[in-house]
Amino acid sequence: MAVGNHYDSNRPSYTDQAIRYIVDVLSELSPLNRKDLKYDVLELGAGTGKFTEKITSCISQDVKYLASEPSESFLGVLRNKVPSFVDCASCTADALPLPNNSVKLIIAAQCFHWFANHENLQELYRVLVPGGRFVMLWNNKDWSIPWVKSIEDILTQYYDEDTPRAVSYKWKHVIENFSGFSLKNHQLLPGIQMKGNRDFVVGHFSSISVISRLSPEEKQEALAKFYNVLVSKEMCLIE
Repeated sequence: MAVGNHYDSNRPSYTDQAIRYIVDVLSELSPLNRKDLKYDVLELGAGTGKFTEKITSCISQDVKYLASEPSESFLGVLRNKVPSFVDCASCTADALPLPNNSVKLIIAAQCFHWFANHENLQELYRVLVPGGRFVMLWNNKDWSIPWVKSIEDILTQYYDEDTPRAVSYKWKHVIENFSGFSLKNHQLLPGIQMKGNRDFVVGHFSSISVISRLSPEEKQEALAKFYNVLVSKEMCLIE
């Protein structure tokens, strides 16, 4: 679980405001309760449980919650963190182990860009009850901050054009071209604040997928570039 632990230690959580918004959406869906309902909430790509841990502390233990994650390393960390009323499953968005019309709310936190295609949306639509909701959210960095932009320029060198990125908004075009879903609401909320020294900041960027999957030599080279950007910074802020 070394990869999962590194990710969990270096990734941000989510703001109370973002969590409240989704809890309110879940409350609005109360009238959709039905006898064949399997889960109130299906979380996709739950990772190590950064979002899961936060939202499940704000909802009733009567809520039927399934957190799904395809990575066994991440799933091991997830299972050790979530409360007992949360079920965990290893699965991908194209093959959900659920019957038709069996979930009220699907959540994808920091992950939909990885599986944004028509076939996966069809699978999500299949398991949602009529009138159900699909909520996507991301933590975005403030690239207007000079040192953050400098690190983004370094990160971009490690992405090829086929690597999914939330900031490309290709996922948005997929949603817009799928007739099963229509946009109900879009909000840009104040982000989570992460404060720390240079090691903390570099640790965060080292957990981003295109860096974490590099060879040891390539990774050290990338981290050295990050440190060079931060060499004159004792305290840094990521939003």
